[in-house]
Amino acid sequence: MSYNIKKKEEIVEPVQEEPNPLMRKKKTPEELAREAEEADEDEFTKLKNTIETQVSELRSQIESKCVMQ
Repeated sequence: MSYNIKKKEEIVEPVQEEPNPLMRKKKTPEELAREAEEADEDEFTKLKNTIETQVSELRSQIESKCVMQ
């Protein structure tokens, strides 16, 4: 008597090359903190550069108005 019982085959899903937004790898807290820190640095750098530019423009305007003749 034979029951034709077969071993259950494991189905292995192929790894997708394109990142699926629902299946992407979760980031560690360290990775998230580093990315947040880098974003803050970018914002601070932009702000600093903007302020420096405005200060130098103001200085040149004031100097041009205060030229001693």
